[in-house]
Amino acid sequence: MAVDVQRGLVSRIGRKLKLNKAPKQSNDPQPKPQKLQKRISRESGGRQEGVNELGERECSIFSDATTLVGSRDHTEMFHGLAHHGSFDSLVEGARDGYRSSVDTAVDEKDVLRMKQISKRYQEVLRKLPADVWDRIASFLDPLDTARLVMSSPVLLEKLGHEPLRRLSLSQNHHHRVRLLNDMDGDMPGHLLCFPCGKYHAREKWGEESLKADFVNNPLYNCPNVRASVLPRMRLTGDRELPYSFIQLATRHARHSDDHGIAARSLERRWRSKCTGWSHQTRYMVHDGRLLMRIRSQVFADAKLTPTAERMLLYDREEYTPFFSVCAHWMDGELMRICKCALSHIPAQRESLRTTIKKPHELKEWIHKPSMMPRLCDECRPARRCPECPTEYLIELRLEEDKRDPVNRFKHALIVTRWSDLGDGSSPTASPEYCAVTGTKADYDSFQSVGRRAVGGIFESHMTGSIPGQRLISLNPEMQKLGEAGHGWY
Repeated sequence: MAVDVQRGLVSRIGRKLKLNKAPKQSNDPQPKPQKLQKRISRESGGRQEGVNELGERECSIFSDATTLVGSRDHTEMFHGLAHHGSFDSLVEGARDGYRSSVDTAVDEKDVLRMKQISKRYQEVLRKLPADVWDRIASFLDPLDTARLVMSSPVLLEKLGHEPLRRLSLSQNHHHRVRLLNDMDGDMPGHLLCFPCGKYHAREKWGEESLKADFVNNPLYNCPNVRASVLPRMRLTGDRELPYSFIQLATRHARHSDDHGIAARSLERRWRSKCTGWSHQTRYMVHDGRLLMRIRSQVFADAKLTPTAERMLLYDREEYTPFFSVCAHWMDGELMRICKCALSHIPAQRESLRTTIKKPHELKEWIHKPSMMPRLCDECRPARRCPECPTEYLIELRLEEDKRDPVNRFKHALIVTRWSDLGDGSSPTASPEYCAVTGTKADYDSFQSVGRRAVGGIFESHMTGSIPGQRLISLNPEMQKLGEAGHGWY
């Protein structure tokens, strides 16, 4: 009702204004200010504030709520623009600096209070005799004893330096490595050398690069380089991954950019001229652990003999596959499903000239076999190794061979491997890395990894999708025959 009354009032005022005669125009080019002021006052008095000639209220939906009541004062907007970067902001910056200094003073007070509390507890620790602390330390392992000594100067006086010297013994090497791992965040310019049990300075700080000849491109100078074995794992037949790069990738994600290098910098793509296999690696860090994907492919012909399949899949010197595998590849059904996938490659279509030369048979002219390969229920599902966090997927695709000008499109066997390489803590203590390399045999992947696959985590992060195949065990019968078995070859 109020809106209708308002609209009626506005229409009446508008009709009255139209009946009024327009003011006479003076010959003077400059109008008199008195008449102009009277006209403005007359028009402003007859119209409400914020209402145009049509009786509509002007407001902006992107402004604040005050525009719905009245017009906005634009001077506030200009003052707001001038306020940014002016002397007022310098005053506010000084106030913020004063506040930060007050907070620093408060922090200093807290530090002084904590020091007083620490002195009070140190006096309590000093009252206990050294025999009591020796008795307490006898129930601890060498690592916890060393941590206890380093926690307080009073305990260092009571227990002495003997727990720290004990870590230099060969039987306590793994305890020494675990103690040094606790200092990893404070050593961005150094890298822990596991054979030595020491931190070495990084020669190419922040510019480390994974190369095929990593022996001649070391990351640090180790004095025991000729007397020790560099921890590394096999990627393919001609490439390996040093454990130092796993450290750098996980340190980069765990601490800061100065502590390591990004996991994407480890990605490589290469092709072996001798074998014909091409490989591509990708890495990512998930929950502090380094995940790896290696995709290997090779062009294969149809109807291969068993000898031709072995020549395509195996290295004749070491009898290992050309593609990337874990340490338990002999015990499962990996090679059997690869050979099964090779048996599903359709034969190449004959040329039109060869078809015309043949006798005129209706079946050969009508029936044209499809060139798209299809896998069976045995070789289509993805497989997970039950003894390590590694998964495999076998595929057949129609790929382009740019090196062959006659037959451009051929069938390629693609083997994809996903593995969890651990958190980079130690090559002998990380459970995932030890399981992948086969140094420890107490790992159950179906209980540790869970229902979500390593490949699903990797692909969902990289491509936004997950493999559509179901996941089953690579070794369902858990037979560990090794070289004694005949199915792997």
